Amino acid sequence: MAKAKVSVTVDGSLLRRCDRVARGATRSKVFEEALEGWLRNVRQRSLEDEVERYYSSLSKAERAEDSKWAGLAPRVLGETWT
Repeated sequence: MAKAKVSVTVDGSLLRRCDRVARGATRSKVFEEALEGWLRNVRQRSLEDEVERYYSSLSKAERAEDSKWAGLAPRVLGETWT
């Protein structure tokens, strides 16, 4: 993958703390890993928000049906995994 050179400005004490725990990793590697982690967190929060919106949109009848299915799943899995 092609690399792009960027310039960032960060708090000096934050940078020093990162340098102390980098364990030999370059600042570029630290920033790449931090950005990857941030993107994972954003995607996770987005997914959680979508799931919450879905379940919030269910009618009372749909919630009752979902609850029945959820109660059935452990028993069915137990039967198929034994």
